[in-house]
Amino acid sequence: MSFDPQTETKTIFRIIAAQRRKILIFGLSAAVLGFMLGLFKTRRYNAETTFILKNHLFADRTYLYSKDMRYINYYAPEDDIERLIALTDADNVLNSLISQLNLVAYYKTDTTKPKALRILKKKIAKQVEISRTPEKHAILSYEDKNPEMAARIANKYLELIELNLRINYNSVRADVYRALQTKIAEEDRALMLLTDSLAAMRRQYGIYDIISPTRGNMIVNAHIQDNGHPDFAKGLELIQNVESVKDRAVADRSDHISLANQYAGSEKIGDLSLIQVIKVAQAPLKASSSGPAFIALVCFVAGLLFSTLYMLVQARIAQKTA
Repeated sequence: MSFDPQTETKTIFRIIAAQRRKILIFGLSAAVLGFMLGLFKTRRYNAETTFILKNHLFADRTYLYSKDMRYINYYAPEDDIERLIALTDADNVLNSLISQLNLVAYYKTDTTKPKALRILKKKIAKQVEISRTPEKHAILSYEDKNPEMAARIANKYLELIELNLRINYNSVRADVYRALQTKIAEEDRALMLLTDSLAAMRRQYGIYDIISPTRGNMIVNAHIQDNGHPDFAKGLELIQNVESVKDRAVADRSDHISLANQYAGSEKIGDLSLIQVIKVAQAPLKASSSGPAFIALVCFVAGLLFSTLYMLVQARIAQKTA
């Protein structure tokens, strides 16, 4: 028996027309059930706070002193956004958030159970989301059944994330500052030894002229006279070598002191502000989850489709059996 699409289409429409009452009843039943489920379903509210993530190079004084800022974007690149997102489930952030907002009591968590706190952290981290818009600002959103609490958590979440990000940056800068201070202290001790050695050699050989090669501009056309010391030539070379090393060490120490001054104050957390809040999260007026009417509509359409398919399959089976 050949397959005729036109005949099959007519057959399908005839079956639907014959069973339209049952299909409609099934769809309405599904809609009523969906509406009832929507009434008992917990409404969810999504609170959002909008902010700009600054490029830390603009706030870093070291970079300002040493680079051309014309080629640096004011807004943070995508990598910095990824770092911010990574902090949403950081233990430091979640512990502070739970403690400051007393979320253990709010979410009715029994902390005597070993895994309870871990489950709570995962639940909170799952309900927060950070996204970046084409306008170069970012949005942190938090979803909860209580609109006021959703707004409080969103604002506090952003505050704690920014604080931890700032601590990370300042920690790196503070490490650099401490390393420079250690290097400067080592150079001070080396310069003291070089100074003592140079003074001793000048007294030993009776040579008090400035003869370092790096100070060539100071000895142009100068003639160092032999003072009659039997080791005058040897002393001249030794003093010249030590003076050259000392001059280089003094120049390096000056560079390191200048660089350390640029990193000074890095231990202060407030030195580096990375976020500018544009819009503080407020309690949302409308729920983000679907309402009973929408759920009823979806269930009605799904019920119509399912019942129609069921009637067609049933009619096909009955046809083959006959």
